[in-house]
This record gives sequence, C-alpha cells and structure tokens, in this order.
Amino acid sequence: MKRFLIITLFLSTAFVFAQDSDPIITDRPTQSAASTVVPLGTAIVEYGFIHESAGDFSTTTFANFHARVGLLKFAELRITQNIQQVKNDLTDSKVSGLTPITLGTKVHLVTERGAMPQTSIIGQVTLNNGKNEFRPGDPIPEVRLNFSNTLGEFWSLGYNIGMQFPTDNTTTLYSAVLGYSILPGWTAFAEPYGFFYEDDSDHRFNAGIIYLVSNNFQVDISGGIGLSDISPDSFIGFGAAIGF
Repeated sequence: MKRFLIITLFLSTAFVFAQDSDPIITDRPTQSAASTVVPLGTAIVEYGFIHESAGDFSTTTFANFHARVGLLKFAELRITQNIQQVKNDLTDSKVSGLTPITLGTKVHLVTERGAMPQTSIIGQVTLNNGKNEFRPGDPIPEVRLNFSNTLGEFWSLGYNIGMQFPTDNTTTLYSAVLGYSILPGWTAFAEPYGFFYEDDSDHRFNAGIIYLVSNNFQVDISGGIGLSDISPDSFIGFGAAIGF
C-alpha cells in the first residue's frame, strides 16, 4: 500500500508540473511512429493492452511498454518491451512471458515546410532475450523512415517505410495514418499497414480514437482487422501515455 501511494504521488506531481508544456506526440496507438522526437530533458512513457485473434490462436499483450527519452535536441532514446501470452484453444495450452527488448534511437532530419514532410529516422535492434518461445535466434536490426504532413486545420497524415533484417527473412514494412481532429483534444484515425516478407505478405487495417486529457496525458482505444491470409482475424487495444 505504501509503495502504491508513493507511485501515485509521483505520477500526480509529474502531471501537475507538466500542465504548461506542449502537448505530447506519441507513437501509440498507431503503427506509424511519430516523425517528431521527444524534446531534450523530457520523456514519454506509453503503455497499452492488445488482443489479437486468429482462428484457434490468440495473442494477448498485457503490457505493451514503450519509453522515449530526449537525449539531444534532435534525438531520442527508445526502449520497448512487452508481457505477452499466446494461447492455443485446440490444445488448451498457452505460453506467457517477456518478449525481447527493443533498443534504438530516433533522429530528426527535416522540418516540415510546405509540401515537404517532417522527417525522422529510427534505428533500432530487437535483442535475443526474453522468454525462449518469443526469443529470436539472433538480434534483429531495423531501420525506419517516418514522415508527416499537416493537411489543414483538422487533418494530418503520417506515414512510415522501413526494413527489418532477421537472419532468415528480410521484411519490408509500411504504414499510413490519416488523422482528423473531431473536437479539441479528440482525434480519430484510420490506418492501413503491413509487412512484405520474401515469400508472403501481411496487410492489416487499424482505426481508433485518441483523447488528449491534458498536454502531458493521453488515452486511446483502437481496433482492426487482418486483410491477408496470414494476418490475425481481428485485434483490439487500449492504452495511455504520460509525459514527464
């Protein structure tokens, strides 16, 4: 109980002192990473829940943890790790545990000017740690370019393209998210995204609502469907993000 009170006090204090800051810009809940970097000396912690269904299998991410820390004026440190469960209804079996940690950085490249999008680049690597069933044989490097354009007072567009380099199957990824400001603080989005493998492809559609409760606190809910044979049938998620 004492530990809970200390954590609550800490979060409340951070919430109060960040009221005058600029609104946080998060990576979640879209698959498109934001083109912005976290300002120097600040941090954003993102957390969520995701459930995917695919026939007799389901994957539940109980803790989708993502931290971004402003290391330089133009660069951020990124850390991601999940607590995941994969369930097989046919055999009534399941595997739960920590997924591998992903470490990386995002670097600002170009500021938006007219039709020229704001641009940044992510370089990161997924380590071969975590629970054995989720662990890759070797670390997986990834590079991703992130773009965004302001399309007027209410509309925005973000899009990513990148590649992952596992030892056995190089993967190309893409995403494009269209956002619309419904009301002050409320944004709806729709997003196709997917992955091209050497012998197959996985395409999905994602949509949801983001609510900026304050400049440093955001909540969201989203869901979607798979568009290809190897995709999950459906998925749903919710989460939050807080800036410090």
